[in-house]
Amino acid sequence: MSVLLDHLWVWFVLTFVVGCCSFSWYLNNQKVRNLVIAVLLSILPLALGLTLYYGVDTDQKTITRTLNALIAAVERDDLDAVCQFIHPKAEEPLQLAKVQMNFIAISRAKYRDLQIEVNDATSPPTAKVRFSVFFYWKTKMPNDILTIDKPIPENVRFELELVKTKTQSWLLTDKFRYFRPNFP
Repeated sequence: MSVLLDHLWVWFVLTFVVGCCSFSWYLNNQKVRNLVIAVLLSILPLALGLTLYYGVDTDQKTITRTLNALIAAVERDDLDAVCQFIHPKAEEPLQLAKVQMNFIAISRAKYRDLQIEVNDATSPPTAKVRFSVFFYWKTKMPNDILTIDKPIPENVRFELELVKTKTQSWLLTDKFRYFRPNFP
C-alpha cells in the first residue's frame, strides 16, 4: 500500500494502462458515448492517485518533513529548534549538537540518497533513516588560531534511528552514526 501512497509515478503508469485499454475498447465500437466513457475511465486513476498522494500523510512523508525542518534549523543556527528533534532520553546526540553548534556554522545543506525503513512492529514505531548530506561549514570563533573564514565543503553519511511519539512526530534516538564516505 505504501507504494501507492508514496510514489506518484505508479498512478501515471496505471492511468496510461487504463487509458490504452479504454481507447482500445472505443476503437472496437467507435461510438461517441464510448469515447466519453473511455476518457472518464482514463482520468479516474490519475484523480484518485493525486488525491491519495497529496491527501494521505504517511510516515515516510512525515520523516522527510522532519528531516527538512531539522536541516533548516541547523542552517539557521537555532540550537533550541534542533533540540526539539532529539528525543529527551537521547543524551549523546543532544550533547553533540550543543558542542558542535557552538563551534561551527553550517550553510547550504542538501541531503540526497534518502532511505527510510519504518518498523511498525516495535512499540513505539521506529524508523531507520539513511542519507548523505552535502554542506558548507566554517568556525564561529573569531580571532582564534583555528578560525576558518572561508566555508569548507563537506559530505557526510548519516544512519539514524527515529522513534515515533504519541503526537505522531519523529525524534532522533541515541542510535545514530555518521561518517565521511570515501574518506581514508
